[in-house]
Amino acid sequence: MKRRRTVLIVVSLSAGLLATKAHGQLSEFARITSETQTWYRVSLQLLPVEGQDDKCKIIPPKVHQGQIAYLIVCREQVPPEKQNFRSYIWSQGRDRGDIQLVAPLLPYGLHDWPDDRRVLPPMPNHAILERSLLDRSYIYVDYPTGILDGGLYYCMDLSTYPLPGERTLRVRYSPAGGLGPEQGVMRRDPSDIIKVGDLYYVWYTKSHVSHGYDATVWYATSPDGHTWTEKGEALPRGPEGSWDAQSVFTPNILRTKGAYYLFYTGVPKPFQNRGNKVTKTAIGIAAAGSPDGPWQKLADNPVLEPLDQRGRKFDSMRVDDACLLVRDGKYWLYYKGRRWNDTPAHTEMGLAVAKKPEGPYVRYVANPVVKGGHEVLVWPVGHGVAAMINTGPEGIRRTLQYAPDGLEFSKMMDLDQLPNAPGAYRPEAFTDSGQGQMIEWGLHIGHQDGFLPFLERFDCEWQ
Repeated sequence: MKRRRTVLIVVSLSAGLLATKAHGQLSEFARITSETQTWYRVSLQLLPVEGQDDKCKIIPPKVHQGQIAYLIVCREQVPPEKQNFRSYIWSQGRDRGDIQLVAPLLPYGLHDWPDDRRVLPPMPNHAILERSLLDRSYIYVDYPTGILDGGLYYCMDLSTYPLPGERTLRVRYSPAGGLGPEQGVMRRDPSDIIKVGDLYYVWYTKSHVSHGYDATVWYATSPDGHTWTEKGEALPRGPEGSWDAQSVFTPNILRTKGAYYLFYTGVPKPFQNRGNKVTKTAIGIAAAGSPDGPWQKLADNPVLEPLDQRGRKFDSMRVDDACLLVRDGKYWLYYKGRRWNDTPAHTEMGLAVAKKPEGPYVRYVANPVVKGGHEVLVWPVGHGVAAMINTGPEGIRRTLQYAPDGLEFSKMMDLDQLPNAPGAYRPEAFTDSGQGQMIEWGLHIGHQDGFLPFLERFDCEWQ
């Protein structure tokens, strides 16, 4: 009988299995599915492969020190009670005949900083697999040798994960009490939301006009994320002649090491937003020991400016809309940039990284990281980064993008619905835990006839 040929493509895999001998206390085994991975605080993603509908990209979980992740393909689907592959791994492949292929995945590497002027990507870690093999494929994570503390080892059943194209997002909207429609008052551009004690905090742009180029930064608190109390102005305009004398707007927040850093966009006077004399924007930082302030603007502001006056760099005119993550012990500032003479539809997303929250922030050498995105919202999902993109070319516009290393983004899913210039509650944004999950709620810009822009709540249902 002629054996059917099976096609398997694996990239970024180390060669050969590790020959090891088991010692020490046996650890606890868990079978993990798409429904239970949140409970176990691990994350695996199945992403589409551009132009190859018969394949998918597997982004495995980030493993603990001393563990190895293996891609295992079996000859047929394995029942849950047989998905513990430890005896096979520890016996160097002698105990089972139902396994077709085992390939250990390379560990994730940290980012290299060769001269403090460039941010370079780590070695990639993913597998590309025929979709037809998913029903009998597994990501198995174990210690190659026995351990003394009895840590968790587990198998992730790929047959339980939704295929790319099967995921959906439903967004529900509701009032944000205290920040809603108000005659003659504009509130827009909400920051991401943090929780301090029993209160949620949000910062936003406030003015009496519809845009942000004549505004200041205000803030509000809430016990439940539904009803908000406006507390007052957080950041005023700068003095005459300063880089932020015209307006301060589009705030975002970073909390780290007991301190708070309010990132914001500023523009100087005279301000113009039309023709060939458009005023450049830049990003600055104010620091405080409490989310209630008082805020002190850094003397080195702005910390990120357009690269050149009239060049064709993607951020030669606009640098705006900071969104912060803590990764690998460093501070990752995602932002939007735009070239001279381009429209907002041509805005793209860039990245700059710093060793300290105050900077200096060093641009990634391969910017932009996403060729779209007029508003920037990123958050950690597992060890990677998700980005909600509203504008851009086909394949990027109205999508959720994902990068396992925070740098190389690819489409995770299309979005039929997405909030307008949102700020989200991201509880793992600054923990560097590798355990982030999909966002659940936040605030965005609402619109209603007869009123200036206002804030309202959105809730996400991921399916």
